Amino acid sequence: MGRQRRGLAARRAGLGYTQERFAEAVGVERSTVWRWETGAVTPLPEQCPRIRAVLDLSLAQLDELLHETAADVRPVPAQVVERGATSPASSWDDPDEVWLHLHELQESNVGDGQLRLLEGQVNRFVAEYEQRGPTELGPAAARLRGQVHQLLKGRQLLRIRYRLHRVAAQLAGLLGYMAVNTGRFRLASAYCGEALHLAAEIDDADLQVWVWGTQSLGAYYQGDYASAKTYAARGRAVAPSSPQTIRLLVNGEARALGQLGDRAGADAAVGQALALLDHYDIAPGLTPCISFEPYGYARVAANAATAYVPLGDTTRVLHYTGDVDPAVEQADSAWSRALVRLDIATALLRQDDADLEQSLALGREALRMCVDHPIRSVWQRATTLHGLTQRWANDPRVIEFTDQLRAWRQRPQVQAISGGSR
Repeated sequence: MGRQRRGLAARRAGLGYTQERFAEAVGVERSTVWRWETGAVTPLPEQCPRIRAVLDLSLAQLDELLHETAADVRPVPAQVVERGATSPASSWDDPDEVWLHLHELQESNVGDGQLRLLEGQVNRFVAEYEQRGPTELGPAAARLRGQVHQLLKGRQLLRIRYRLHRVAAQLAGLLGYMAVNTGRFRLASAYCGEALHLAAEIDDADLQVWVWGTQSLGAYYQGDYASAKTYAARGRAVAPSSPQTIRLLVNGEARALGQLGDRAGADAAVGQALALLDHYDIAPGLTPCISFEPYGYARVAANAATAYVPLGDTTRVLHYTGDVDPAVEQADSAWSRALVRLDIATALLRQDDADLEQSLALGREALRMCVDHPIRSVWQRATTLHGLTQRWANDPRVIEFTDQLRAWRQRPQVQAISGGSR
């Protein structure tokens, strides 16, 4: 027979409470009561008033019982155990304690239903992004990220924790992308660092590659094309055969190499992206720009066109924009339509026989398409186009475009995404 217990266990038993009934009365799990009574932990301050009420104790009496509990479970010093005697520390486990441990292992502060809601919210952010934009969705995604981090502090089953980590990684990745689109580059880097850590913890290589693509995107829109290429290469090294590598090749490496004037490198990156695309059964349509799905041909062609703009290869630009035009016009993506128009407009000014009229017409269309939900890439390409028009600064058509661009930049929505490296 075990020795008689004092302290909290004795008071509880003396009042006729089993561990299970006492746990229910106090509002905790039975395993928590067991940990209190074994001295493994002490009650939290916010739990003490309920314990006192159930056991009819004053604050001083509860403190005394907790001290008795701690003294009662203190281990016997090794030197007082006689040779050959059975030490309590070497005895078999109590079956009730084993069952309680099993109950603890089955506890989770997140259920399957709640997890499905979180995963569904991530999918809604992706689906609604191009209609609502980062300025509107960013704060909502940040609030959800905070809630998920609070949940991660609790206990979950391993399969639940894996999925919760993935939700947390995806939210950080989405927020990194949104931060890039609003010009918050330091914040974007922090979010991407978090996403990479979480994705690595669950060994999700595809998600890691996606995040490296967003890191590359951030460097590109800061004009750091060498880092954009490096980040894309680091992502490719994680999983060279991942379908996410298509994005790194064409959006990361090819566009950066185009800006660096490396025609051969850009050609090679575009070629590799197209070759890798042939290995996967990916729908050719235009996915949302923030999607976790791999790039299909429409996205590859649009980014290939962008890569050839700074190289002055108007033929290639028009070839790829021509390929992507039907998908862009059919997709519910004003940004994609605006960006394609700005690429064509810029290419038309870079060619030997510059077409000023057509270029400015496309530029004006692009600005009108992104009045309510602008993003950093549209702002940057419109600025580049405007710079090229200054060769004809006194032309009435250029003056008209300059005035329209100035009015567009003065809109609060545009000013919110035109800041420096925040």
